[in-house]
Amino acid sequence: MRVLISLLITGLLLSGCAAPLKVESVSFRSPETIANHQEIDGLVVAVVPIDTVEKSKEIFRTDMKTANILPVHVIVRHTGTKEFEINHQQMFGMQPDGSYDVALTIGTAAEKVRSSSIGTTAVQGAAAGAIAGAVIGAGIGAGIGAAGGDAGAGAQAGAIIGGTTGTAAGTAHGLSDSFTLEFKKQLAMHAFEDKVIYPTDMAQGFVYLPWKPYQKFRMVVFDIKDGTRKELVFPISISR
Repeated sequence: MRVLISLLITGLLLSGCAAPLKVESVSFRSPETIANHQEIDGLVVAVVPIDTVEKSKEIFRTDMKTANILPVHVIVRHTGTKEFEINHQQMFGMQPDGSYDVALTIGTAAEKVRSSSIGTTAVQGAAAGAIAGAVIGAGIGAGIGAAGGDAGAGAQAGAIIGGTTGTAAGTAHGLSDSFTLEFKKQLAMHAFEDKVIYPTDMAQGFVYLPWKPYQKFRMVVFDIKDGTRKELVFPISISR
């Protein structure tokens, strides 16, 4: 019985602590089938802004605009014979006035999510779950203790099972950093980092920009064999 009770309360706590931002899997099409693509010596690159609520929730399980972040999906397929390097630090969003916005680092993007309503809602839910677990645990423990002739000891044991001994007031503060780390892990899981693209390779990932009404997306491809750099500028539009 006690094992069953512990499992039930653990489930409650874990459900309360589940971060709303989670990238489980990403499906994509070959870049040459996407309208907004370009090709250099067999290297085909497509960019797709994730700018709708539906698409954002499909991939990230939340609306990233809430954190003022625009994910841009970069998809690459190499059908040629050369080797290319793509540096994610040379990816920029271009605004109508011609100004550039550099892609956010994973750490900065995670902090923006944490400081948004996405993060505060997650922490508040986790804190509420911990407190609820303590209350339920104390009540169950008291019942077990009463059956054994010591309700006070039972309540104390139940509170421990529930996840706290009276210090739940600091739960939200204590969870802040853990949620930031979790958001960082999720964002990094499918981020488009620096890559060398070899013949027959396919690669994909997300670049995180501040949410603005961009009209173009700029990136640079480095031809390793020739030692030359080529700039690609994609027209894009943001729906919100």
